Amino acid sequence: MQWHSIRTKVVGALLLCLVVGMAGILVLMRYCFEHNARVLATESVTGAQKLFGILESREISKMTTAGDILLTNAQFRDALAAKDRDRLLAIAQPLMPELKQQGITNWIFHTVEPEQTVLLRVHNPGVSGDHLNRFMTKEVARTHAVVSGSELARAGFALRTIRPVYDAKGAVAGYVEFGEELGSFARTMKEQTGNDYALLLNKKFVDRKNWADTSAALHRRDNWDDNAAYVLNDKTTASDDIMQFQGDLESIPAEGEVLERFQRDDSVLVRGLFPIHDAAGNAVGAIFVVRDITDFYVSVRQTQLVLMAVTVVVLALGAIVVVVLLNRLVFQRLRDIIQVATRVVGGAYHTAIQVSGNDEVSQFEQLFEQFRHVFVDVLSQVPQHHERELQER
Repeated sequence: MQWHSIRTKVVGALLLCLVVGMAGILVLMRYCFEHNARVLATESVTGAQKLFGILESREISKMTTAGDILLTNAQFRDALAAKDRDRLLAIAQPLMPELKQQGITNWIFHTVEPEQTVLLRVHNPGVSGDHLNRFMTKEVARTHAVVSGSELARAGFALRTIRPVYDAKGAVAGYVEFGEELGSFARTMKEQTGNDYALLLNKKFVDRKNWADTSAALHRRDNWDDNAAYVLNDKTTASDDIMQFQGDLESIPAEGEVLERFQRDDSVLVRGLFPIHDAAGNAVGAIFVVRDITDFYVSVRQTQLVLMAVTVVVLALGAIVVVVLLNRLVFQRLRDIIQVATRVVGGAYHTAIQVSGNDEVSQFEQLFEQFRHVFVDVLSQVPQHHERELQER
């Protein structure tokens, strides 16, 4: 093959188109995958945030209902008014298992202000007497109305409702608090979505000693030193490495934030998180969301391979068709013209060119045939002209 020939240049151009086409498909598929992966991550974060809000509203309603039922029992009211801890425990303890089945893990009775201490933790009777100085306890003492929200306390970060209990004379006899650990939200959310979740707490709002005591009581590893800015409170996966965040929890936008794509072993994961606030409005932590998109990734890869194969076949067939057409319509006819021209130059003046159509090459064949006739006529007159010159001499 002659490298300077038109055929070589055409074949080279077709091969270049093939390579560019394959590269274009790779780039396009890569862009589509990255875009769709980010869309899936965004949907996971947004969906988890909405689901968290739904669960929060549902659990607050559940705990409010439990408080309403409690207020119908005068035994609780009288025992709390009398600060009779043993009597309260005897009445409440049989009910605690049923509340736990409903997801309510904390049940606390408070004394009235200015003392405002824990009279009884039904879920943990051995710990009592500590002074309450939380935002929600201050709010319920100030408003004497039901206060609901999430808040960090000795027992951990939980969704809580606190309400006043009135004695027979209509005075506030004390307060009752119900709470549900937010870690349970992560497990419920996983059951509904299949994604993994973790609760990250900002260390600024967590007491170091309480964290160590709680970890010991729950027989879990004290992971306080795992990260400088936050502690991992609860998670739905055994792996800690997929729940990593290097930013500032307080700077996460309200709508959440999508993090980079992550690959672990044979799994492809997308991650994100959204902030959670306590009852006082502080950004105390975040819910971390991990979604496995391995099936989507494999599907995209398979589609990519199929598209590449189809592209190669189509472009290769197209290239073959183009080369065959060029060879038949142009190159072969040009070779015939060259052969005729060579014969004419060699003395075979009467070798004619057969005009094979009405396209551009045919026009060139007609012009060359006309030129051949003129050339033959000129050459035929040369001997006569030479004889006249000799006679004249």
